[in-house]
Parts: sequence; C-alpha cells; structure tokens
Amino acid sequence: MLPNDTDSNKLVLDLIRHGEPVGGVRYRGSIDDPLSSTGWNQLTASTQGALDDGCQWQKIISSPMRRCREFAQQLSEKHDLPLEIYDDLRELGFGDLEGMTPQQAWQSYPKLLSDLWEDPESHTPPNGESFTGFIARVSACLNQIAEQHNHQHLLLVVHGGVIRASLNYLIGLSPKNSFQVEVPYAGMTRLTLYKETDGQFRASLNFINRYHGDRYHGDRYHGDRYHGDKSHGDQ
Repeated sequence: MLPNDTDSNKLVLDLIRHGEPVGGVRYRGSIDDPLSSTGWNQLTASTQGALDDGCQWQKIISSPMRRCREFAQQLSEKHDLPLEIYDDLRELGFGDLEGMTPQQAWQSYPKLLSDLWEDPESHTPPNGESFTGFIARVSACLNQIAEQHNHQHLLLVVHGGVIRASLNYLIGLSPKNSFQVEVPYAGMTRLTLYKETDGQFRASLNFINRYHGDRYHGDRYHGDRYHGDKSHGDQ
C-alpha cells in the first residue's frame, strides 16, 4: 500500500514492446523497419490476452516508429480508442551499431559491448545516444504523460529500451540491472502511478511480461539476448 493510494489519483500504464520487425534481429534504434507478419501476430496475441482478461484501455500512446505506430493505429481504429504519438518514446539511438546483427556487433565492438553491459551510463556507441540522455528523454516524456492523464488506463506501444528506462525512472532499477530484465517481443509490463499531494508521482510495478508473443517465436529468441549474446538493441 502506497501513501495516498486511491483510485482517484492513480494512472495505470501498460507498456508493450513492439513485435518482431522485418529484417530479423539487429540493432535498430533509428532504423524504421515495419513489423513482420510474425510481429503483427505477436502483438495481436498479447493485446487480445489482456483484453480477454478484462483490460479496458482508455487511450493508446505510441512511439513514432513504424514497428510501434502502425499496430497502435490499427488497434485504436478497431476498438475506437484515441491515439497519440509521442516522439520522445522512440528507441535509443545506437549510432554506428545501427543495422548490425548482435554477432556482427560483437565481432566489431567486443570491448564496447562488454563495457555497455557492465556500465551503460558511462559508455556510448560511436555517434550514438548516451544512455543517460536517453533516460532523461524518456523520463521527461513519462512526466508529461502523467501530467496530462489522470485516473486513466493507458496502453503505450514502445520499445525494449523505453520499457527499461521506465523501470529505471519510476521504480529505481539501475541501468545495469535493467539490462538483465528480459523484454520479449510484445511483452507487456504494467506500472501504476499515484499522484501525491506534493504533486510528485510514486510508482508500483504490477507485472513484467504477463502477456507476450512468445508462442510466435518459440525458443529462438529470449528477451534481448540472442543465442547467448549480451545484446540490448531494439532487435
């Protein structure tokens, strides 16, 4: 039980990662690939599972990237829900790693990726976005969403990195530990925010990956680690 834990001041955020994109597993922060047919099936299965369990979203919010936005648009039209695009919910920019498979990245930048895994705040890919700056961007966006929506249940169609940044900002999970959280395609995580009398927000984690699209990609892909590699790109 959190202080000031009442229905009138809470905001429920369901953050769902996009499904599998066209082009397979690779680092794609700014690369704007659409969803594959498997990716569409994964997101459909995950959201339908939540709806079957009685979930009632009042609005959909999405990253501007196609792998998020196009499914969000279809879902909003199907269920007659308002949709809003927030540019700052886009994925971390991976710079020179963009477009590489995890294997290619480890061959080209083994020390960088090892350092990123151990201390993401202190290491940035060449020409990439710093993890500190990324968390600041996502945190400011979450604050904006919280200020603009009170006593609502929202679905955010976003990226694995955005979900990890949200866990860092809202419940204090360290960046290093956030990289150890598996975020599978179409995995849904729920956070509940409570607005305090001082205007600040307190958050509780309800679940991680309760709904996901795993049955559409079997054992081949587990979270953001592919074939045992420590890869944290938005594959």
